[in-house]
This record gives sequence, structure tokens and C-alpha cells, in this order.
Amino acid sequence: MKTKKNRPPLVVDLQVTEFCNLRCKMCYFWGDKGCFATNPKEKTNILDINLISRLIGELGETAHFSLFGGEPLTYPHLEDLIRMVKEKGYHINTPSNGTLLDKHAEMLVETGFDLMRVSIDGTQEINDLQRGRGSYDKAMHGLECLHQEKIKAKAKMPGIELLYTITPDTYLAVEEFFLKDLDLSKIDSVTFQMENFITKDMGLAYAKMVKEEFGITSDSYWRGMLRSPEHFKSIDMNELTRQTCKVQNYLKDHGKAVRILPPTCSRDNFFAYFNAEWNSMIDRYSTCRIPWVSVEVTASGDVAPCHIFYDLTFGNLYERSLNEIWNGEMYNKFRTYLRKNGLMSICNGCCILYL
Repeated sequence: MKTKKNRPPLVVDLQVTEFCNLRCKMCYFWGDKGCFATNPKEKTNILDINLISRLIGELGETAHFSLFGGEPLTYPHLEDLIRMVKEKGYHINTPSNGTLLDKHAEMLVETGFDLMRVSIDGTQEINDLQRGRGSYDKAMHGLECLHQEKIKAKAKMPGIELLYTITPDTYLAVEEFFLKDLDLSKIDSVTFQMENFITKDMGLAYAKMVKEEFGITSDSYWRGMLRSPEHFKSIDMNELTRQTCKVQNYLKDHGKAVRILPPTCSRDNFFAYFNAEWNSMIDRYSTCRIPWVSVEVTASGDVAPCHIFYDLTFGNLYERSLNEIWNGEMYNKFRTYLRKNGLMSICNGCCILYL
């Protein structure tokens, strides 16, 4: 059967390594309930730099790369990867816990890296509770090093975005961190991310679908996302909303771009989200464009259509080309499934949906 040819993906997420130097409590990979923590790995995978080079050669004139992990700054071929991407004129960014940023700051400025997205979740006490002792000081030091390297080189790049994950441990520190602790001159933008999660019913429905439609029985990744709404009961939704909306306005008044995921800053919206009452949310979606414009490559070379949910994959780049997989029968079958059925059961727990 002749398969439909799709445009090459515009966005490529590369999980360059599974390794991470932190054990953040809420992390779906290495956290308390993460897939790697509950199913320990003897050896973490890293993506072959030669495979990445071949992948870059298959893309179109425009592409946007986002690195992923684990912790991307631990990737041993980081500078070579960045230079390959920038030589093609592509955009490249990465999230990072920031603790190794001081070691890479000069290189990131010199190579013209586009955007560094640093995760800090509140004051020193709160951040270290969630991400581990010493992580706050190291991340703040890394931000300072990158800021100073940009000044030294008279460079605007990389842009610096701060990622703040809202959890039961961190929601009360939003106001104090942004209004008292943070020097806004060192950052360009902020994203507030409500903790991603799916319920057991959502996960089981997803597992049933991928088995029936694609013959896949892997369940380690989606299980790392499981949370009960009871986990979030301690969050005072009125206080979360007050602090988040106040800081959102404060940042905008100071010329900083702000993004909230999900986007609507309201008590009812946050309440519905954290109670898994997805149909009651203000931010409701019926479709997702990601499988037509974006692709995920895991550290083991698997090609996945969805971010984080790496149980569902359609081929491996060590065995087949990206074009073969992207235009293959399985990928197109998945796109057809979404056209017919709309979102999957797990989609409301995915941060990418709210972008």
C-alpha cells in the first residue's frame, strides 16, 4: 500500500540522554514514582551523535530542535550537536535543571544557542525540597554565569527562560520567589507548568488502545505519570490563583513574556485540572497537531509521536530512516486514528497539548 507523504517535521525533540544528576520528586522519569525509579536501569541510553547527524540531513529548510533528557547538559557531545544544528540555520533550545550551566555558559554563548530553559521551583528551601539539596544555589549560580557571559560577549543569545513547576510543595512560593528572590534582569521569559499527570483510568484506557490498534504492550512510561487527584488536595486553589495571576501581571509589567500551562489563570480552571475534571476546564481541546508537525526521538533511537509517553513508538532510527518512519504505515495509522477519534485518553495530562 502506498503511504501518504507528509512534510518533514518542523519540530524535533531529541532525548539525548536518559541520565540525570538530580532526582526531582515529581519527575515522571527519575522522581518518586518515575518510570526509571520504579524500574531501575542498569545502564542509561545516550543518543549517538552520528545518528543525529543523519537525522539532520533528512529535514527540510526549517526545523526547530528541542533537547530533552534526563539532563541534556550531561550529554557528552553537546557542543558538536549544537554546532551541527546551528550550521543548518535551525533553532535549538533545551530545558535544564541548571546545576551544570556554569560549565557550559561560555560555549552556549559562543555557539549562538537560542534558548536555555532553566527549572527553578521557588525559594531555596522549597526548590531544594522538590529537586534536592544544593540544586537552588547551583541553578542560580548557573543563571548568573550565563548572564555574565552574554554581557561579556555583548550577545543577546541564548535567551533565558525560567520554568516553574507548580506542585503541592511549590505553589505557595510563587510570589516570594518572583517578587523577592529573582533578579528579573537576568531572564527573558517565564513558564508556569502545572504538574503533569494522568489517572489510572486514563492510563489503562491508553494501554488498551495501543495494544488493540498497534500491538504494543509497553506500559512503563505512562505509569510514571500516574497521580490521583488526592495527591493535589492540599493545594489551596484560591491562593494558587492569587499568587500566579499576581506574578503573571507583575512579569508582564516588567516586559517579560509569560506562559501558563494550562493557559487560563483562574481558580475554576486550576481546580478542574488538578481534580482531573478535564471536561470542566476552560482550556479544553479536541485535537492535537503534534503528530503532523513534531517528532520525538528517544535516547535509544525510538521514534515516538508524543512527548514523554514513549510506550507508543513507530520505529527505530538505528534500523530505519526518519523519512521511512515519519511516512510509514504505523505513523499514518496513528494520524488517522486521531482524525477519527480526537484526543487519546492520556492527552489532557500532556503539557504539549496546552501549548
